[in-house]
Amino acid sequence: MRKSNSFFYSFLSTPLGTAIIGWQNDLLAAFVLPQPTLEEAFQYLQSYHLPHHDSFILETKLPWLDLSDKVNAYFSGEKVAFSEPIIINQFPNYTRQILDITKNIPWGEVKTYQQVAQLSSQKRAYRAVGQALHRNPIPLIIPCHRVIAKNSLGGFGYGLNWKLRLLTLENIHL
Repeated sequence: MRKSNSFFYSFLSTPLGTAIIGWQNDLLAAFVLPQPTLEEAFQYLQSYHLPHHDSFILETKLPWLDLSDKVNAYFSGEKVAFSEPIIINQFPNYTRQILDITKNIPWGEVKTYQQVAQLSSQKRAYRAVGQALHRNPIPLIIPCHRVIAKNSLGGFGYGLNWKLRLLTLENIHL
């Protein structure tokens, strides 16, 4: 088995439950928002569209020394900027473009699906923005919760309660 085709993951205990951080070749590839049980967290991980891999390997050490501290600080309501290198090349170009745009939305700010589309190569593809964000395997790090509809929260793969909780942690009240 070649190391480059292995997908590594680690469980992370947070105040809100167990999260999972996944990576390949020292590039962040997955983040599962905290779940009540390890089983539920792992089910989310398995549902993600991940980079090609031959195996899942449980690791106890993360490649980024301060990532677990950043995640826990975020869930404690602190302003955090995630800068870890990511891998999203398993997606089509437009999805990667939308994820890249979304990664640059700062803590405490939101954009509408329309605003994100207008920053992309397909200026009127608002629904396609939502579809691309639904495929995001690194929520929090690529903060898709910061993208909302014009007159509502819009959608979120983990449910609107999670989206509202994350926005509230960032002092965004809609």
